[in-house]
Amino acid sequence: MNNIIKSRISIFLFSIIISYLLSDVYENILGFILILSIGVIHGANDLLIIKNYTLNKSINGQFLYFFYYVSIVLLGFLFFYVLPALALVSFILISIYHFGEQYWEVNLRNTKINRTNKLFLIISHGLIFFITIFMNNLITVNEVLTSFNFIELNYSSLLIAISLFLIIYIFILLKFKNLRKFLLNEILFFFLLFILTINATLIYGFAIYFIFFHSILSIRDQVRFIYNDDSKENIRNYIKISLPYFFLALSFLFVFYFTIDLEKINLLQILFTFIAAITFPHVIVIEKMYRHMK
Repeated sequence: MNNIIKSRISIFLFSIIISYLLSDVYENILGFILILSIGVIHGANDLLIIKNYTLNKSINGQFLYFFYYVSIVLLGFLFFYVLPALALVSFILISIYHFGEQYWEVNLRNTKINRTNKLFLIISHGLIFFITIFMNNLITVNEVLTSFNFIELNYSSLLIAISLFLIIYIFILLKFKNLRKFLLNEILFFFLLFILTINATLIYGFAIYFIFFHSILSIRDQVRFIYNDDSKENIRNYIKISLPYFFLALSFLFVFYFTIDLEKINLLQILFTFIAAITFPHVIVIEKMYRHMK
């Protein structure tokens, strides 16, 4: 059993134990803290990444990139205001690809595989993750969906969908010799994810995956791209640059908590809108980063 599997098991088991010890309220608080700390930090240096792959462009060219980035964030908020259902579906589809991409970019770093099969792995992973967390938090998920004027999901349809994508996922892993080594790891990963999400709240379950199996991995890749090395010193530098954004997020949370009547609003609706608006440009930046790394 390698160190990656051991760390995954440890993270999941610890998270599952915490979910049994904490009430739903404290689970959500812990989830929010993780998302607004490490989660915010992992996306805080997008502009530095843009600057890194636009070094050969003029100052005006770099400024245009920054302008486009901010414009996409603002358009994201407008998208959710004008067409909330379509915006939510777009966010989920983009996140499916983004989460799967980050997960498999790390796993396949030293493994040769053609782009089509890699794309199937990326999309299948993202879909299985979202369907799992949706199935195990269906009441909460449907509350969020209806708040965005979207139709409710039903358990039977999700069960059929996850069965189909699991078959596709396993078939791809078995078909190619250089991918078979991942089969047991992936079965164990999704089994532990299922156990976690069936016992945890939507926010907490999402946060565990988002932080430990996405954000931290992304931070290491971003540090490697920006500094050409993911040493501890460079990771510290990365975090130091991110701290203003982190404190800005905490300030936003503090003001939000004391100025908004939480009994009259759907907190999850606001959270998803906020995360989605900043995710749209982030996915574009990371996709382009990986292209430059190859």
